[in-house]
Amino acid sequence: MKKILFFVVSIIVSNSITAQEVGTRIFLRDASGLDIRSKSASIENASYLFHPDYLKASLYTRAGKLKSDAKYKLILQENRLFYMEADGSDMEVVSPIYRIEFEMPNGSTTIFEKGFDVVDNLNQNNFYQVLSDGKVKLLLDTKFATETKMVYGTGAVTTTDKLINYYGANGSKIVKIAKEENVLSLMEDKAAEIAAFIKKEKTKFKRQADLEKLFNYYNQLVK
Repeated sequence: MKKILFFVVSIIVSNSITAQEVGTRIFLRDASGLDIRSKSASIENASYLFHPDYLKASLYTRAGKLKSDAKYKLILQENRLFYMEADGSDMEVVSPIYRIEFEMPNGSTTIFEKGFDVVDNLNQNNFYQVLSDGKVKLLLDTKFATETKMVYGTGAVTTTDKLINYYGANGSKIVKIAKEENVLSLMEDKAAEIAAFIKKEKTKFKRQADLEKLFNYYNQLVK
């Protein structure tokens, strides 16, 4: 009987160990008790980072806000979130985080969020910067194009350019913002007011300040 019990316990322990992702560890638990896991990883291209320094941040799962004293970095090109271990090593967060609120050095807060419908070549795991938060969100996607050229007398020279696009989201629905029709498709309940605002303000759809003003105006209307 004892041999049978020992055999059963051994199977349970073995299954428990193999069920966990190899090389990961728990560093946080969310409000529902879900384990937030991380793994040792390296930041390979610092040019793709949202900010070069580790920053304090609040993380959110669908269960709520996570409390942590860690500092974080976000690789925009690959949508990978890192934090620094006590020994200074880099650790990647591998459990699903849908919102990050970074505390910036100047005292402001920069928000990133994911979970929106697929658009262009961006899927639901893509982190967008939230420029206007409300019923309809103004989102910024930043990616990078890196090119290495041979320059006479210098050798290989690598340049990295930012590729910026604006999107609007109503719930999970998301559209790329390029013209008035795109905005009105998200703000149909206030279409007349928004069209009048665009005409009055001469809104330019490639100018971030103009888009922020427009989306903030709509979100004030629907409060």
